[in-house]
Amino acid sequence: MWDADEVRELVGGKAAADAGCRVFGASRHRWKLAPPVAEDAVARFEHDHRCELPASYRSFLTAVSGGGAGPAYGLYTFGSERWSGMQEALDLLADPFPHTGPFEPSPERSVCSAHAPGEEDFSPCWFAGSLTLAEIGCGSSYRLVVTGPSSGQVWTDDLGCGLSLTPGPDFRTWYTTWLSRPRA
Repeated sequence: MWDADEVRELVGGKAAADAGCRVFGASRHRWKLAPPVAEDAVARFEHDHRCELPASYRSFLTAVSGGGAGPAYGLYTFGSERWSGMQEALDLLADPFPHTGPFEPSPERSVCSAHAPGEEDFSPCWFAGSLTLAEIGCGSSYRLVVTGPSSGQVWTDDLGCGLSLTPGPDFRTWYTTWLSRPRA
C-alpha cells in the first residue's frame, strides 16, 4: 500500500529544502521518520484493544514509519510515552466513533447514553473509537478514526479551542497531501 522509499525520498526533499526547520512544525519533528513498528507489536495492540487499525495507517506503521515527520508538529510515535499520554480513550477504542459529521458540544444533546445532556465536558465518549495522531497546536490535534462508519478518516479536533471535531480524508490522502505540499 505504501512505497516506503518514495515516502522517505519525499520527506528527505522537504528536509533539504528546509535545513533550518523553519516550516511550521519542523522544529519538533526535524524531518525525521521513526523506524517502522514491528508487525507483532501492532497485532498485539489490536488484540489488546479489540480493534483493527485502518489498513492505510497500519501499513504506514509497519512499512514506512512509526511516527515523526508529518502534518503540523508531526506524527506521534506509535506506542511511545508521549503518544500514550495523548490518547483520551484507549479503553474505548473498540467502541464506534460516535460522529459522522462535524461535532460541537451541546447542552441540549449528549453523545452517549452514560451522560445526560450538558454533563459531557470533554468526556472520553466523544473520542471513542479514535486515536490522536498529531498535535496542530493551541489545543488542536488530528485524530484517526479506528472504529465505526468513519473508520480510516483523519478528523481535525479543535474542541480544545472551543470549536468542533471536523471530518477529513482517509489517512493515506491526508498524509500524501501533506507530502505533496511544497512548503508544509
